[in-house]
Amino acid sequence: MRLYLVRHGESVDNVAGLYAGARDSSLTTHGMLQVRRLGAHLAAADDGGIITHIFSSDLQRASATAAAILDALPDDETDRDGKRDGGVDRPGSPAHAVAVVKVADLRERDFRSAEGMRFGRSSGSSAGVSDGDGTGSRNAAFADAESREAMRVRADRFVETHLSPLLHADAAERRPVDVVVVVVAHGIILNVLLSSLLQRFAPAELARLAAKTAVARPSESQRSRQGELSVPWSNTGYLALTVDGTQGGGDEADAEVGTAPALARGFRVRVTAVNCTDHLQGLKRTRGGIGSAAFDAKQRTMDAFFGPAAKRQKKAGDGTA
Repeated sequence: MRLYLVRHGESVDNVAGLYAGARDSSLTTHGMLQVRRLGAHLAAADDGGIITHIFSSDLQRASATAAAILDALPDDETDRDGKRDGGVDRPGSPAHAVAVVKVADLRERDFRSAEGMRFGRSSGSSAGVSDGDGTGSRNAAFADAESREAMRVRADRFVETHLSPLLHADAAERRPVDVVVVVVAHGIILNVLLSSLLQRFAPAELARLAAKTAVARPSESQRSRQGELSVPWSNTGYLALTVDGTQGGGDEADAEVGTAPALARGFRVRVTAVNCTDHLQGLKRTRGGIGSAAFDAKQRTMDAFFGPAAKRQKKAGDGTA
């Protein structure tokens, strides 16, 4: 199995430099171009994998990103070469219809009193401003903001409810084609989710990644969070993981046995890429402020105008969790 953890496209609040956790900020026009590039990139990846599940935060900047990935998937019954897949249900087929499953637990950190505040501003309830939360921008440590512990509860619940069953099912079925699962969320919660996933299934990989992304000269707030991941996530940047059901084989798997929970043993999990943005190469922001404005669904982009018409409009499911 392969797992992609994706940050949403550029939002209006990203451009404005505002703290936007629970705020339901929309994508900009440039952000919509980003997510369409991302969708085409993931759908066209020549790696033999098939996207079978798409999970998303229920905030619109994430769900719109997930919808763009869904819209880019190939036709139901054939692969990219027009041939039938080797025994794996095609996404969108009657046997397995892919839909965007919106999950509230994937929402960004709730900054509460700091929501909508500009970066660098402080208030009476502020405990300072810190970098290194994994979004590439500054995040406030406001006294009433959602705690790391509360975010971890949400992340653990998502892993337990949605990801863990898929991992175990995939290991048991031994499919001839890689299953691909996509999770679209936000920079801070993605780091918490990644920590939860690796701590459960691959503690050694968590330690390796934490050491690799450690800040050379951490601030006081960063030192207080020592051991937590601080992986960067650009808009539509994604982190890729491979998950193999080892069934007791391999030295690497044996190295995990002493530290992994009993339920997670038998898996080899590896982070293979961090903050991938290859799909954004050559993409330029539209001038005149249009690119930074909120995306208007009635406005056709240049890519949409000159590109081929969609064979069929795929609709994101309204599944919620």
